Amino acid sequence: MYILKKIIKKIFFKSVKSSTEVYKSFIKTGNQSIISGLNIQLRKAEKEKIYLTIGNNSVVQGNFIFEKNSGFIKIGDNTFIGGGTFICIDSIEIGDNVMFSWGCTVVDNNSHSTKWSERKDDVKDWKRGLDEAKIGVYKDWTNVKSAKIIIKNKVWIGFNSIILKGITIGEGSIIGAGSVVTKDIPDWAIVAGNPAKIIKIIPENER
Repeated sequence: MYILKKIIKKIFFKSVKSSTEVYKSFIKTGNQSIISGLNIQLRKAEKEKIYLTIGNNSVVQGNFIFEKNSGFIKIGDNTFIGGGTFICIDSIEIGDNVMFSWGCTVVDNNSHSTKWSERKDDVKDWKRGLDEAKIGVYKDWTNVKSAKIIIKNKVWIGFNSIILKGITIGEGSIIGAGSVVTKDIPDWAIVAGNPAKIIKIIPENER
């Protein structure tokens, strides 16, 4: 059992490293940033396109999945992302001095149509991609809604929080652990819950 665990661990870390190495031409990283825990997936990679930019002195881990070539994620300076999953077909913009705790999910789209008639083939198309080792290639995004996510400077997002499409989170806001953000959050607000609601506005002398 011990030997098996060592083999699995070796394969896992090799696959993560390979992901970053294979796709490093699609990532632009600033000075002194660390991305050793970053895993990127591109369903249909477009040559000479940058999908992910990271500013200076940031630490970025987690899974970054670009379902379409139109997706783009920008991360600012001095920002910490401690894992989680970012799924993008449109745009996700994360500012400077932002902190993400572990287990967060950020999705700029609905993943499927809300109409059964428009999503009835989604499983079949996904399975076809798996069968042919082309994950997600046959997914039809025609009727899937998406909208840009903006997370402004100095935001702190607690663990296991979920940020949905079209949301702007204001400067200096705090998102309580396990929150589901479905609407815009004003500057310097503390929110929590599902759906997330304002608990407090941080006074100027505490900012």
